Amino acid sequence: MRCPLSALLLALTAACAAVPGPATIGTPVEPVARQSYAAVVIGAPPLMEGIGSAVAIDARHVLTNSHVMRLAGMAVERATLVRDDGGRAEATLVARSEAMDLAVLRMPEGFLAPARTAKAGPLPAQPVWAAGTTAAGPALAQGWVMEHDAAIEGLGEGFIARLGARMGYSGGPVIGPDGAVLGLTTALVSPDAAPPIGLLAGAEVDARPGGGAGEVFVLGIGPALDEARRLIAASDRVAEASRR
Repeated sequence: MRCPLSALLLALTAACAAVPGPATIGTPVEPVARQSYAAVVIGAPPLMEGIGSAVAIDARHVLTNSHVMRLAGMAVERATLVRDDGGRAEATLVARSEAMDLAVLRMPEGFLAPARTAKAGPLPAQPVWAAGTTAAGPALAQGWVMEHDAAIEGLGEGFIARLGARMGYSGGPVIGPDGAVLGLTTALVSPDAAPPIGLLAGAEVDARPGGGAGEVFVLGIGPALDEARRLIAASDRVAEASRR
């Protein structure tokens, strides 16, 4: 289930990838993809680039995976957000979580609209959709919940879904039938794969119909929001103290 990609392919992916909006028309994902989703592009030519996904939680902040915010194995603090209409904005890292695979980025106010988030976790076997940014293959994957309650050390609490997810889906929204965000696509998991493989780090599964979708750990939106709010508040306190 692991497919390493060269740095050159990663750079080409970042340069050519498109946001998933057109693929989501008529699905529960469309409102989020059109208004609240952004591709996360790390680096710029002549440096190698990386790519992931993010979703807005308020007028100034987006969530993505912490592993998305890396370039050539090194942590970075800036990224470019690309939304459905092609608009771009620079985002800066607010903080990374030490408890889960989560990063909070600050964007220009109003660049994205906050997504509607689920008040509870998914039900067993319910259908789910994931949006991502890829250069090859579908930007939308549909699947179902395998384990509605799961926790993985270092990744956080959430659930496991059977989904076709490709490189570039990391940090992107997983959405239920009502259009609410249930969590963030975070890692591929399987009984014979340890540790889980980040979907930015050269791994993908075939997202075509019948194409062998994999087991994907989804970081739950509830725990992610609680942690994000804590991180934002801590960052704001530090910023306020520095102004005194």
